[in-house]
Amino acid sequence: MLRILILGSGAVAGLYAGKLKQAGCELHFWVRRNSEELLRDGFRVESVPWGNFEYRPDAVFESVPDHLENYDLVINCLKCLPEINLESILGGTIPATLPILLLQNGIGIEDPVVSLYPNSEILSGLAFVCANRLENGSILHLDYGDLTIGSWNRSSSSVCDTLVDLFRSSGVPVQRAESVRLARWKKLMWNAPFNPTGVLTGGKNTYEILSLSETRELVVEIMKEVRLLSGLDGAEVPESQIEDFVKMTEIMKPYKTSMLLDFEAGRPMEIDAILGNAVRIADRYGAQVPRLRTIYSLLKLADHSKGIQ
Repeated sequence: MLRILILGSGAVAGLYAGKLKQAGCELHFWVRRNSEELLRDGFRVESVPWGNFEYRPDAVFESVPDHLENYDLVINCLKCLPEINLESILGGTIPATLPILLLQNGIGIEDPVVSLYPNSEILSGLAFVCANRLENGSILHLDYGDLTIGSWNRSSSSVCDTLVDLFRSSGVPVQRAESVRLARWKKLMWNAPFNPTGVLTGGKNTYEILSLSETRELVVEIMKEVRLLSGLDGAEVPESQIEDFVKMTEIMKPYKTSMLLDFEAGRPMEIDAILGNAVRIADRYGAQVPRLRTIYSLLKLADHSKGIQ
């Protein structure tokens, strides 16, 4: 079975790695802190849709991993932040046979990794899930959990096929993306309005954001701007997806987004991966996205202000 190196130990890492553990994979975790505690106590997942479960990693470390050739896959679940440098973790070169799956938020995140490791297969994955890390190793999974996975720089991918089979065998709803670019834009259509709006409205959850007509309209208009950019980028999200996302969010459990939780905890937010890159894509095409540009500017200010208080 696969030996997998997981980067990170947050909600996404702990939840989905646990399902791969159930499928028989060997899991090694690279973390920035608390490695001994995580190795000793493992993960405790309280999952409403999948049932509670616990597991222990096979190895946990904080140093640069040795012998990367012994791994079948790297899954990067770290926050997509400018200060997190993949090269500083894996080194400047990795075995050409070692694929990397980016299970992260954001748009435009794959090409820099392809440039860094041009001989390696880069896969891209998107999790539509309501899950939060409560403390080291403790994860609350409230709702959903669907995965979309595809290869970014290969026309066919045996490792992608294997991952899809493994996740399905452990009960994760997963599909292989024919177009990962389209899947990324589709995920951004949800993330771009709800993540920043929760922060900028003083901590409102998804239900509260949609309950007020003015913020509900803002959500829809931001989704329209994301759809415009997706078309310019050659991966247009269907217009019907806007209504589908609004209806889906109305019926799901009220949820504080990961960006809001990061803000409330004083942690860095994924502002550039989710919004900044979208604004830069708009600039490239000369597209008008006034709402995206406004919330990006306000979030940058909110993040800076929190850092200097």
